[in-house]
Amino acid sequence: MTLAALALAWLLGIAAAAFAKADPLASLAAAALFAAASFAYRPRPGTLALAAAGVALVLVAGWRYDATLPPSEPTGIARRNDGDAVRFRALIDSEPDDRANSTLYRLSVREASVDGGWQPESGRVLMRTAAFPRYAYGDLLQIEAELETPPSFEDFDYRDYLLRQGISSITDYPRVERLEGGHGNRLRAALIDLRSRLSGALSDALPEPEASLAAGVLLGARSDLPPDLRDDMNATGTSHLVAVSGQNVTILAGLLIALLAWLIGRRPAAWLALAGIAGYALLVGGQPSVVRAAVMGALYVVAIAFGRQSSAAVGLALAGAAMTAIDPQVARDVSFQLSFAATLGLITLAPPLRDRAAAALARWPAAAELPAAQAAIELFAVTLAAIAFTLPITAVNFHRVSLVAPVANLFAVPAFVLVAFTAAVVAVAGSIVPAGGDWLAWLAWPPAAYMVGAVRFFAALPLASVELPGIGAGHAIAYYAVLAACVWLLARRPSLEPAAQATVAPPATRPLIPAGGLALVMGLASILLWLAVTMPTEGRLSVTFLDVGQGEAILIEGPAGQRILVDGGPSDDALAPALGRHLAFYDRRIDLVVLTHPQADHLGGLPWVLGRYDVGGVLAGPVEGDSGVYREWVRALQSSAVPATDAARGRWIDLGGGARLVVIGPTAAQSAPNELNEASLVLKLSMGDISLLLTSDIGAPSEEDLLESGADLRADVLKVGHHGSTGSSTPAFVFRVQPIVDVISVGAGNSYGHPAPEVLERLAGDLVLRTDLHGDVTLATDGEHLWLRTQRGLD
Repeated sequence: MTLAALALAWLLGIAAAAFAKADPLASLAAAALFAAASFAYRPRPGTLALAAAGVALVLVAGWRYDATLPPSEPTGIARRNDGDAVRFRALIDSEPDDRANSTLYRLSVREASVDGGWQPESGRVLMRTAAFPRYAYGDLLQIEAELETPPSFEDFDYRDYLLRQGISSITDYPRVERLEGGHGNRLRAALIDLRSRLSGALSDALPEPEASLAAGVLLGARSDLPPDLRDDMNATGTSHLVAVSGQNVTILAGLLIALLAWLIGRRPAAWLALAGIAGYALLVGGQPSVVRAAVMGALYVVAIAFGRQSSAAVGLALAGAAMTAIDPQVARDVSFQLSFAATLGLITLAPPLRDRAAAALARWPAAAELPAAQAAIELFAVTLAAIAFTLPITAVNFHRVSLVAPVANLFAVPAFVLVAFTAAVVAVAGSIVPAGGDWLAWLAWPPAAYMVGAVRFFAALPLASVELPGIGAGHAIAYYAVLAACVWLLARRPSLEPAAQATVAPPATRPLIPAGGLALVMGLASILLWLAVTMPTEGRLSVTFLDVGQGEAILIEGPAGQRILVDGGPSDDALAPALGRHLAFYDRRIDLVVLTHPQADHLGGLPWVLGRYDVGGVLAGPVEGDSGVYREWVRALQSSAVPATDAARGRWIDLGGGARLVVIGPTAAQSAPNELNEASLVLKLSMGDISLLLTSDIGAPSEEDLLESGADLRADVLKVGHHGSTGSSTPAFVFRVQPIVDVISVGAGNSYGHPAPEVLERLAGDLVLRTDLHGDVTLATDGEHLWLRTQRGLD
């Protein structure tokens, strides 16, 4: 107990300094509080030595925290912030962070150019670049950039957040030259490569968002999640399931123990879970945050193995003191706070909750005898304990709490272990044998799809999460005081009388349909239902304008089953979930990819398509690009050996059933290489009496050329040019087309102001559909009738 008390004294000193901004008065107050609490708990003369040692530790902890604060004045490369461009050489010192349309790199500066020569320099820089070309961990780069000081926002101190990582400068889209590679730690480089291959195998085997969810659960790759799913997980309090945190690890360990305990016993199951934690920490990279999470989870497992929750609480205090002694600034890290709090909840609150739930269930012997009963009790206790202890941290840091988190976690967490296990099997198989994960995708898809469905269902409920402005540390302290009293009362009062405990007999028989079998039946049923929903209707021409943000991608499915993808949106992160909503994950066929013009918002996802799908051919516009993403597209096209054809005006493709796709633009006058938008392909799709005009990004000059060319522009559906830009959809052009339905591919809240109010006025009287408002827009026809379906419904 003495060690635990001293560890608590250290943690109290760190907490006082961290949350009072190293104010000495806060450290003195914390020291006085510890001394008073010590004598109140044990009013003996011998307590004087413990109190004195504790007071000293509180004050030393405050000094240690203050000594490790980032310098107030810029040092190293940060001295060049907010000035002229600077040339420097830096090493990529961590795994690249892929985002929707860009990549973040954390750089360790080595040299800077001064008066035409190179001098040693220090500091860390956060650099954002385009998604292509890609750089790797250990690459040495030469960069010319204008460095900026990270900003501090009203509701989030971004500068402080980066400073705690040692980053004092940021830059966006600088000039970069790769000098050489291979400068990183070999073991870390191997682990990053392994993670990349595992993640790639999941992406190849599963659709989106199931692939990114599986990667998040298995590897902690949360940034790969589609924004809408990430928002839903935040709203339902389930985002911890795709983060490498103590809460994640301890829940995984607790559920593994619950699932295995009835097979091999609780203590052997705990040792297996401990081995799993060690392997997981190694797999996801062994970064400091991962090590902290693994330590937290291991403490919980050791407590179960030895059956001593009090020892686990002491171990947690010692571990927290050791971590903050090594790096006091970690106390401000929200992930550390959540890990510590969740583990404390599982150690102190989960056991009495489990006992109470078991006592309540014992009143119904038939239910208590079910094999899944103990696992359900464990799930209830672990989930509720973790949420109870992390709730105020979430409220203080994000000013929002989820009202559905307890119930949502009860439904989502059971799939968590299955997703982790099946994702591991698919990822390993796919990384060893090419397309090996494809055969096992049926194993991994059902639990991931169920988990996505559960999260989205609860996120859609009214008041799923509420904002709590004004919540501060004082509210959190009051909450934890009440919670501590509740834990104390639950621990003191027995859940069952001894006689009642003796009446609870172990189950004599197992049910004919175990829980695992029931889950398998439900999974197969969900597969059949999904296949029925996504199966194309024979004999119809279907055109889906995919919601890919500020970009464009169109999926065409012909009456005979032909499949054409026109453009690929701004990135694979945008395109993958969109295609996953309409194509079965086991069906890799795309007969033709059409690239209307080589701009990033139409091309970004196509290199991924060539690697992910079996593409029969490529039809491209008349001009080439000069960007990183275009060079990546050319490289992917050459390595895939997919035949490519230049589009020519008048070329047409028979889709069967009377449907065909015709290239009607650009004209020769539109083919100038410096006018990529005006050189866009213009396609007309028709079946019977119904036709659609796909205008890509053409503007007024190209529209005028088409009007003068004599081409038949009449169409029932107009894909509005250039995302609704004011320079497109001129009155004369719209009058010639005479559409009744207009579709605008546009991103929500885009910085271009698309669609322009003037364009919407020109389309007045038509049915205007927008991907930013309606999501995916699907139009289908049999040549006589036109059917409409939108992802988010019509206003």
